[in-house]
Amino acid sequence: MDTGIISNRYAKAIFQYATECAEENRLREELKILSEQFLAVPALKRVLSDPTVSSAVKADVLTTAAGKNISNTCRQVIRLVVKNGRTHYMQSIALMYDKVYRKAKNRVILKLITTEPASDEMKNKLVDLVKNNDVQVDFEAKTDKDIIGGFILEIEDLRLDAGIRNQLNQLRLKLIHPLS
Repeated sequence: MDTGIISNRYAKAIFQYATECAEENRLREELKILSEQFLAVPALKRVLSDPTVSSAVKADVLTTAAGKNISNTCRQVIRLVVKNGRTHYMQSIALMYDKVYRKAKNRVILKLITTEPASDEMKNKLVDLVKNNDVQVDFEAKTDKDIIGGFILEIEDLRLDAGIRNQLNQLRLKLIHPLS
């Protein structure tokens, strides 16, 4: 079965369970921490995929990775995933949970990448541009000197790359392949 399908099904069920427990917000934060641990500690994925590692150890590893003082809901989710032998999907489940959460709560992520830190006025204008009555906007700003100038704006799965580096690459491609 496809990783995305499995992760999506688990994420939806976990969100429903967390909502019934009124802990969907806290669980989102805990699963974000857990998801970040997969990037910070590459060995985590290997341990969870290793069939020689016991389920109890995998549960302990996930519980530790989720952070100190995790909720009972998070513990139950980890137990369920381990019990069903889906620990190697845990990172995908955590990422998909965030997507399911944002959809259910009508939240979008707006990312702005510039060479210099964006002003508060610019941030507010962008949020106002995207925001409507139903949608809440989570704004993330980053700086990246490699784009040389301009900006990159991402709203969920949409990306507008108005960076100078991108424009130079486009020009280079046109010069290399003038008939394309």
